[in-house]
Amino acid sequence: MIMNGLFITTSIHFDPTGTWLGITSLIVAFACLLFILAPDRSRLSRGRRLVLILLRTSAFLVLLFCLMKPSLVSTRRLQQPTSVLVLADSSESMNVADSPNGKTRWEYLRATLRSAMESTKKEIVNESMLVRTWFFDREAREAALDTQTFDIGEWKRLPSSEETAIGSAMESAIRAIGEQPLSAVVLLSDGGQHAYPPNDLPPQAESRRLGERGVPLWAITYGQSRGAAQARDASVVSLTTPDKVFLGNTVEVIGRVRLEGLSDREVTVRLLVEQADGELAEVARRVIKPTKSTTEESVRFDWAADSLGERKIVLAIDSVAGEIVLTNNIVSTFVEVIDGGLRVLYLEGSPRVEQRFLRRALSSSPDIQIDFQWIDSVHRSRWPISLEQELSRDYKVFLIGDLDVDAIRPKDIEKIRLLVENGASIGFLGGLHSFEAGGWGSSSLGRLLPYARDPLSRQRFDEPIRKDLHVRGPITIIPDEQFGGVSILRLGQTRDDSDEVWQGLPALDGANRLPRLLPVAKTLAATEAGLPLLVAREYGLGRVLVFAVDSTWRWAMQGAAGSYKRFWRQFVLWLARRDDFDGERLWLKLARRRISVGSPLVFDAGLTLPDGTLVQGSSLAATVIDPVGNSRYVRLSKNSESFSGTIAGCTEPGDWRVVVKADDQGGETAARFVVYRQDLELANPRANTLLMQQIASATDGGVRLPEELPGIFKEIGQTPPVFTTSEDWSASLWDNWIIILMFAGCLCTEWFFRKRWGLV
Repeated sequence: MIMNGLFITTSIHFDPTGTWLGITSLIVAFACLLFILAPDRSRLSRGRRLVLILLRTSAFLVLLFCLMKPSLVSTRRLQQPTSVLVLADSSESMNVADSPNGKTRWEYLRATLRSAMESTKKEIVNESMLVRTWFFDREAREAALDTQTFDIGEWKRLPSSEETAIGSAMESAIRAIGEQPLSAVVLLSDGGQHAYPPNDLPPQAESRRLGERGVPLWAITYGQSRGAAQARDASVVSLTTPDKVFLGNTVEVIGRVRLEGLSDREVTVRLLVEQADGELAEVARRVIKPTKSTTEESVRFDWAADSLGERKIVLAIDSVAGEIVLTNNIVSTFVEVIDGGLRVLYLEGSPRVEQRFLRRALSSSPDIQIDFQWIDSVHRSRWPISLEQELSRDYKVFLIGDLDVDAIRPKDIEKIRLLVENGASIGFLGGLHSFEAGGWGSSSLGRLLPYARDPLSRQRFDEPIRKDLHVRGPITIIPDEQFGGVSILRLGQTRDDSDEVWQGLPALDGANRLPRLLPVAKTLAATEAGLPLLVAREYGLGRVLVFAVDSTWRWAMQGAAGSYKRFWRQFVLWLARRDDFDGERLWLKLARRRISVGSPLVFDAGLTLPDGTLVQGSSLAATVIDPVGNSRYVRLSKNSESFSGTIAGCTEPGDWRVVVKADDQGGETAARFVVYRQDLELANPRANTLLMQQIASATDGGVRLPEELPGIFKEIGQTPPVFTTSEDWSASLWDNWIIILMFAGCLCTEWFFRKRWGLV
């Protein structure tokens, strides 16, 4: 029997007491007894005898019915309609117009899906084919299907459209369907899996689960892997600039651009810089013609900062004819142009550990620009080198490390001496070829050194290291009581605090043994045995420092990084005569100038003296201002040297501003940063056919073209029906009161007639 897809089958089942042979034997025995014990023919008429025999036989049949234990069993099976899960990609990349007739991928998907559903309209309307449609981007959501028009509607941009999570969408939709049998899954997408954790589940894993269930997945790819969207696409990959530049200095702005399918076109890359009036102006441009269909190229610009303040730097690519995706053609950041920058030229002959830590410490100071020149002592055949270009710049401090005097032209050495005499300063650092071991006393710079010349102390490169020129460690630096208050040696708030810091610094590996000091020399620090380590003197309008050690990097490595940084900063500031400046400086340093939407930004701020000392008892307040002018406070936490804060909740792209204020005397400072929307979808909008093949290959489905979608729906609609057993019903026919009444009625009636007819 069939009723509206409900299949019902009914049958009778027997569960006999004993075996069928026993029941047959019982029937035979009863027949024999009935024959032997038949009613007396002489006392009854034939009709009455027949009545008694029928009553006895009926009672036996009822008893026999009970012994066979018959039951009525009914099985109901519900025929399920063919169930199809359609997953339609509604992310940003589906809005790329690279489909036939200039349609967007979504418009083409919409048309082919409507055509496919119309081809199986009869099955869908009579509900023999159930289609469940889900849209997905970063999130998955079920869509109501209009069974009259089969139209899924226009594409809409949502906050979640910026990502595509195919694997997460498959998992969510299949989990929502639950145990309902699936006939097939149809995935309509361009195959772009662009999602951040935790939505970046690999779709291959979910398709393998479908394959284990025997559910085919049909992957329909929209878009072109090499088409209009990719054949004409130029994008800015990165933009690198220094955070701070000095007024008048020429800095290098480095950008990296990706050019796809533009081998036959010239592309113009422009550098724009914000001017004092706030408007962007083009300062340089480059024309690039790639040699391959897809290439990445580095673009470099030289820019000279001509005005103070914070400046916005923009790297932009002019749009190319036929280019569809334009959101990736521009990248911007901020730099700060400052005045009074202290430029330091550091000359080194050995790539030792000390120079790496020293450069890092000085570079962390926003008002110090250090230029490093490594003069390789291995290739001495190239000596002496020319420093003419370097010495044309406005260096205030020169640092000379483990370097032999023969590495530099004598005329350049004389130029350095003249610069020091006229107001620049110079510092000599310890090393195997420093001081007299490097022959500096015999050069024109020997006139400004604070010790006597000793030509016999020269260390030649082809000779063993002279032990008489060095003192082995451990070496402890002890500030001289007379000069302990000099800013170079001030590592604490007070003189006692500073002495305590010096006593706690790790010991050093060794030191240079300096020649006899001149009367003009001032020994600022020495060893416990009185060996001079830090010696100063005045020369002309400049200052000279000799520091006879080369392992202060151990301070930074053994828990005294703050003291290490402070010492070297004060070392350079003393040489530049900026140690006597009395004032406070409010500063602000952002960890980054560009962050993506939703990312946190860490910044540091502080109120310090020029020597790096944190102003005691200072308090700061910070606010952040979004692109439309709304402001909110940012919580600051105080550490040993500065304040730090974290800006969160930057959800709007554009130019943001953070403002830090001190007390009434400290003033305020501000910095801007860019919040950009990470365009995962349009940064690389090509269709990923390989991923779609991987997803489909794990099942019995496959990859098909969009125009083949109606054929897939027809094939799914012709699959055999799926049944599920909904109910098994049974009823016992022998253990009820009707059977008892029938059995008792037959026996009682037979006894009644026998008594009435005088047989008992």
